[in-house]
Order: sequence, then structure tokens, then C-alpha cells
Amino acid sequence: MIRKLILTIAMLATPVAAAPSAPVTHAGPTGPLFGANLSGAEARGGDAVRPSLDDWKGYIERHGFRLIRYPFKDDRMTPARIAELQVNVAYARSRGVRVILDNHTYRWDAPAKAIAFWTGFARKFPDDGSVLLDLVNEPRGFNDPVLTNDWDQWLRDSNLIIAGLRANGIRHPILLEYPQWSATFRFKKREGPNKACESAGCAIDRGGGLKDPLGLTFINGHRYFDKGSSGTSKDCTTTVSGFATFADHLRERGLKGYITESALGSHYGVKGSCAAVAVEAIAALRANSDVLLGITWWGGGRIWPESYLFKIDPPKAARFTAPTSTYVKQLTGR
Repeated sequence: MIRKLILTIAMLATPVAAAPSAPVTHAGPTGPLFGANLSGAEARGGDAVRPSLDDWKGYIERHGFRLIRYPFKDDRMTPARIAELQVNVAYARSRGVRVILDNHTYRWDAPAKAIAFWTGFARKFPDDGSVLLDLVNEPRGFNDPVLTNDWDQWLRDSNLIIAGLRANGIRHPILLEYPQWSATFRFKKREGPNKACESAGCAIDRGGGLKDPLGLTFINGHRYFDKGSSGTSKDCTTTVSGFATFADHLRERGLKGYITESALGSHYGVKGSCAAVAVEAIAALRANSDVLLGITWWGGGRIWPESYLFKIDPPKAARFTAPTSTYVKQLTGR
């Protein structure tokens, strides 16, 4: 029954012949990739201040980021927007920088719809491992009337989407976020045997695991360090990032992952309450690079006002001339 459903969903996506490409490889780097989110294409109200090629060059050439996450909204990706993004991705690829394409809608679509969108969109970009597909940011809206547990639906649908994309010839690495804001500390809650799943780890354990014939699906977590990990305050309430624990949970299941949202401060500095966790977080990333393959810090792009608490950019008037800040050097692992 599941196999028939997978094949039906795959057919709905109307596959066409894809251009040949080099075999996919995703060997882990000698250390984690330190990167940044380049916001703008997902901005509320419009994407007029989306990242330009000069912005990409600033983050890659001037600041030294080795991984770029590009948040966007799928309904804005017109042919002109796609062509623009192709130029920017080609530039990053020419510099050896990987790009994560992040559908930043928070909307969990039915598998058929997700497969149809990503099949068409992914084919516009190389599938040699340089471009990764972040299926949906911090998904919500799980509303299956029969399989009512969000976590169980998430695992079932995720495996259907992965199978459908692979059946359509999509070979890109896939980044998979999960309910509850994809929080790293919510990946596993250690539910008892008689309790319904309330975490991605539980759903994976009880539901037979993630299934990708290419072995190129990675868990995608988020972590902020203020109260409740809300990402709304400059003050940190912990000295331990939890990245090592997240890595342990992935390792136990034979999984690998990325952290695609986190922040410690801004171009203007790091508050004293965050100094300890900043050092510990980067050390934990390095120590667990066998499973934590990279991180993209939040707050990049000229869309953010000067007052934004996680602003990576220098002041707008000097964004191409200001020296790289101490904070950004820290974010790049220096």
C-alpha cells in the first residue's frame, strides 16, 4: 500500500528528463562548515531587499563564510527570481561554498504538493552536493484526520517526500526540519513506552527510521540561547549550547545533521551573558563534526535594521568597506 502511494505521488510530480551531472558526494569536511543565513527573499511584505550578488560576495569573500542558507518563499520564485538565484548559486559554487535552499514558509504541505514543487525547483540547480534542499522551515500545520499525532505524520510524510523526490531523479542532499520549531533540545524527549511520541527522535525510533536510498537526508536543527530559545532577546540564559547532546542523539541513530539557525550576538558585539556559551558552542561543533556537518548563523542580509539584535552585517553605509567584526570572525570559526 505504501509503495503504491509513493509511486502515485511521484507520478503526480510529472517528472521530465534532468541534465546529467556528476555523482553526488557528501563527504564530511575536516571540520564543520561555518556559514550564515542571507535573508531578504523570505521577508514579510515582499522581497525587494533580497540578497544581491554583491551581498553574496561580501559574505563569502570578505567575511569567509563557507556555507550559505538562502531563505525564500516558494510562491515568489518566478522565472526571473530563479534565474537571479542561479547566478548567485553558481558564484558560491565556484568558490567552493555550499548553498542551502530553504523554503521558509513554515507550511507543511501534503507530500504530493511538496514533491511537485521540489522536483521542479531542484532541477534548476546542480545536484553534485553543492546545493542542499531544506524542505520547509520549522514546519507546522500537521492536520491528518487519521494519523493525528504530529510526529508520526511528520515521519510518514517525510519518507513519502524523500521517496518521491528520489523516484523523480532528485539527487540533492535533503535537510529535514521537524515540529516544535526544529529545536535541537526537542529532538528527543525520552518518552516512555506507553506515551505517544512528542519528538522527532521518538517518531524515527518507533516508525522504522528515515529512509533515503541515497543516504543523503540530514536532520536540520535550530537553537537560540535566550529564555525558551525564542530568539527574541540578546541575553543568554545558559552556558551550554546542547550541541553535543544533539550530536549524540543523531549519532545513536546513524544520522547526521546541520544547525541552520542560531545566534550569539551581532556585529556590535556579544553580551557578557553569552560569552561562555559562544565559546562552548563553537567548541562543541568542532568536537562533533563527524555528525554536525555545518551551521548557518542567523541574522545575515541587509534586510535587517541597525537595531536588529542578531544583525551580522555592519552598518548599511559601510557594509562593503567596514572591516570584518570580531563577532563575525567568531561565527566563521576563527
